[in-house]
Amino acid sequence: MKILRKIYQNDLLTKFLSFSYVLLQESHDRWKYNGYKCKYNIDPTFKFRGTGIIFFGKGNITIKENSYIVRYSILESCANCKIIIGKNCAIGPYVKMYTYGKSTDQDLNQNPFESRIKYSKGDIIIGDGCWIGANVGIKGGVTIGNNTIIGMNSVVTKSIPSHCIAVGSPARVVKFKSYLSEKERGELSKKYQLRD
Repeated sequence: MKILRKIYQNDLLTKFLSFSYVLLQESHDRWKYNGYKCKYNIDPTFKFRGTGIIFFGKGNITIKENSYIVRYSILESCANCKIIIGKNCAIGPYVKMYTYGKSTDQDLNQNPFESRIKYSKGDIIIGDGCWIGANVGIKGGVTIGNNTIIGMNSVVTKSIPSHCIAVGSPARVVKFKSYLSEKERGELSKKYQLRD
């Protein structure tokens, strides 16, 4: 009987500590996210959904109304760069957006502290009504058009047009949305070399 009582007490203690940790984490996240809203140009209707979301950099981050971002996503905007996210956008978990990084077309087997390493930087602009799936990477210098879906696990290295679905690494257009007329879909499919 004493053993059962000890197990029960330990179980209650574990539940209490877990609950306390969750409350502390939520309080910390709320404080951190309010700081982002003060530092960057974020609409009051924008929602942070979950923990571990990081915004940083000396550049500008602008997020318009009724959009949200999910847990463990990172947005980095370096000096003289910007990230703009339009209205009604859904940014999934583990999404990474970086406006600054090493150029990939070079010999990276050099001393990283020497000035010969080349870096690229550019703005990231996401149109209205976009859905960015889980675990997507978006490189600087990319524009994603309105009403576009980027499938999960994609890497966006070049701009993506409006009204389409893009997937892959690197991401490419696989379909234009059905609400476009047949003529519009045909023209866009030809322009982006899609097969029907």
